[in-house]
Amino acid sequence: MRVRLHRREALALMAAMTATASQSHAASGAAAGVSRFQHGVASGDPDPTSLVIWTRVTPAASAPDQPLAVTWRVARDQGLTDIAATGEAVASPEADFTVKRVVEGLEPGQTYFYGFVVEGEASPIGRTRTLPVGALGKLGIALASCSNYAYGHFNAYDAIAKDPQVDIVLHTGDYIYEYGAGEWGDDVGTLLGRRHQPPRETVTLADYRQRHAQYKSDPGAQAMHAAHPFVACWDDHESTNNPWMGGAQNHQPATEGDWATRRADSIQAYYEWMPVRGPGPGRRPEDFWRVYRFGDLATLVTLESRHTGRSEQVAYGPWFERIQTQQDRDAFMAEVIGDPERGMLSPAMEADLRSALADSKATDQP
Repeated sequence: MRVRLHRREALALMAAMTATASQSHAASGAAAGVSRFQHGVASGDPDPTSLVIWTRVTPAASAPDQPLAVTWRVARDQGLTDIAATGEAVASPEADFTVKRVVEGLEPGQTYFYGFVVEGEASPIGRTRTLPVGALGKLGIALASCSNYAYGHFNAYDAIAKDPQVDIVLHTGDYIYEYGAGEWGDDVGTLLGRRHQPPRETVTLADYRQRHAQYKSDPGAQAMHAAHPFVACWDDHESTNNPWMGGAQNHQPATEGDWATRRADSIQAYYEWMPVRGPGPGRRPEDFWRVYRFGDLATLVTLESRHTGRSEQVAYGPWFERIQTQQDRDAFMAEVIGDPERGMLSPAMEADLRSALADSKATDQP
């Protein structure tokens, strides 16, 4: 489904993009006549009977910290009259005015439509779908990754939105990039008028929130999210380049502060701005791995390989001069590359992965 924007909504979107590029996201608010839904709607993290719906409400410029009452509904028809579920929520500054609900009690393998209303204004209408059960003959997955706003318009997202063969969108990470002015991609962003905001590298919670907001201001991104349910896992740039449990290549404690604080802020913003469920019982926010079963056809397991089990990456540069003989090479391969203490996946996730694969195999047996 392609989302159609009326003239008023298109002007509001253009105004929102301009505002994002020229002022602090934390202080921005909707002026009179400007849409309160400047970042669209989204859905995702589905199972057979439930899924997440998401939006973000732009607060009024005159009351930027005032919580707002939001109503939502999920229906079987695009007009949102055949109601399957409805409820109320609050958009508040504690979650950057994002609204996210896990809608339960739905039917497997069914298409639904959803929308939000705040102070009499209705959001765009989104389309979504629960996971199927039983026999399934085909599955359409649109795969996306490494989506750098500064490098170009999200035309691929727009193409995904228009593709009727897509059942879900699978994004395998780098949904945002952390770089700032003068860094990777900024030269292209300058030519295209798509420079990253804030204009510095994202380090604080406010920075990450503003960067997510900028990415969801893109019309292609909004169309894709409104058209299909989203399945996501993160990679490195949702926090910063090449992280591991104790730090990251692109994190300098002397100027950017504590790594654990920065990582926690980036993860908080991710959960706020993405249509994903919160951590389950006994799970930490960084324990972000999921299992999706598509009837009897496929099992999809998303993995977390950055914050829960990864050892520091090998720095190859210092070894170039040290490896002079075959014996040096063999020692390097055995003791450094082959070090059994170097990990990538957490034991808890490995256990869940093993269980999911065993269950999938058992389910496949006649």
